[in-house]
Amino acid sequence: MIKHLTLLLLSILLLGACQKEENSFYVGVPKDLRYVGIGEYYCGEAFTTDQPSVFTGGEEVIFTLLDVKSDDYEGEDLMENFRIQSRTGIITIRDFNDLSVGRYTIDVEVKNSMGATSFTDILDFTADQIAPQDIIYMPNIYSFYGDDTEIETNRPHVKGGGPYSFRLTEHTDIFSIDEELGRVKLTNNFPIEDDQIEVFEIGIEVANTLGELVKDAAVTIEIIGKNVGQLFYNAISFLGTPTSYGLQNAVHHTTYGVVEKEIDGEAYITELNDEDNGPAYTGGLWRRAWAGVAFNFENEDGFVNEKIVKGYWSWNQESRGDLISDVIDLSYADEEGYLDITGFWRYTGGAQNLNQHLGVMICKQSEYNEDAPETSNWTVLANDISEDLMPFPSGTTTINERLLREEGNVQVSIPSNFLKEEVRVALRADFFNPELGGLARRFYIYQMQVRGK
Repeated sequence: MIKHLTLLLLSILLLGACQKEENSFYVGVPKDLRYVGIGEYYCGEAFTTDQPSVFTGGEEVIFTLLDVKSDDYEGEDLMENFRIQSRTGIITIRDFNDLSVGRYTIDVEVKNSMGATSFTDILDFTADQIAPQDIIYMPNIYSFYGDDTEIETNRPHVKGGGPYSFRLTEHTDIFSIDEELGRVKLTNNFPIEDDQIEVFEIGIEVANTLGELVKDAAVTIEIIGKNVGQLFYNAISFLGTPTSYGLQNAVHHTTYGVVEKEIDGEAYITELNDEDNGPAYTGGLWRRAWAGVAFNFENEDGFVNEKIVKGYWSWNQESRGDLISDVIDLSYADEEGYLDITGFWRYTGGAQNLNQHLGVMICKQSEYNEDAPETSNWTVLANDISEDLMPFPSGTTTINERLLREEGNVQVSIPSNFLKEEVRVALRADFFNPELGGLARRFYIYQMQVRGK
């Protein structure tokens, strides 16, 4: 009996070894994609899967998100709530997504040089409801002309799970809110001078069957005179974490490979790689990546509040990092357009702006390459605006907002051929040639807006 058991065990081990050897030397189209399941999940929360396993056929593969399906979804664009990393297959559910309570399934394609395999319903999960946890509007600032009574804000994003009911907690004599969708608009014409701006921070209550939440200054609406440029884009970010840059309506992109740039009047060539020149999260901050960073700001009434800015720090290594906006619709801007940027910089790094630049770029959406943004047809509007930003004040950790707007603001005109188009804008952080001086400078963007008329 013992002899038979020994032979049986040996046979099983040999079979397993043969199967393992067969899979490790498998050549062909990708097969056997597997994800670890999503456990308890609540509507609106961010989530990132582990890297899946897949037999790649001995080659590099590309992952593509084919479809997300649900009979329960009641939002506007289901696919916009999900992202997949093309090289790793890691799937991310966007923070403050608009998923409804219900079941969701995900289809993924994996492709190598020999072909592609589609995996249907490879990931299956349920989004559950909790009491509202937070509410945001994207964008979080809107501009209405005084007679724009038919224009509304977008629907807000809520963590919790609907259906929701919404209520204004202030300024009810000026604005109204759709109780089911949360869109805010002017109730009546608002009298305002041609060159004037009046800003309202509006508190909102949101409730579902499990509870309610009141958030002060949930959305900001500026009422503007006819000579003021209307707001078409305002960059939003939350605090960066080890798994997220915190960018909400923008993305960070790192350039690798051979890069050429004019530095101090001469052509400079370098080669960037992921290990030395790519993003790294160390000491609670992202290096060589645009990400959300917290600072204390003092407003005109003397109150100090923590706010999140977009920061870039190259950490003494060469790098090129782009902060790229989502698509901006300038269809209604036929007279003029401009970027309105407010920010500050910290630490000199020796050569200061000689080899540490903050450029401004624009690209038509039709000429933008989402898979390789650095190859898009970018037009450089400014090579370096860093000297127009405010130096970080010495002897304090708090930034005066009024002083920042006065000393750290720069406006960059948008050429007329980009008006009446869908575009993307970008800030490009270039840190090159450390022989000219240390690459220690840090850029912080308090406000990045696009306005036009």
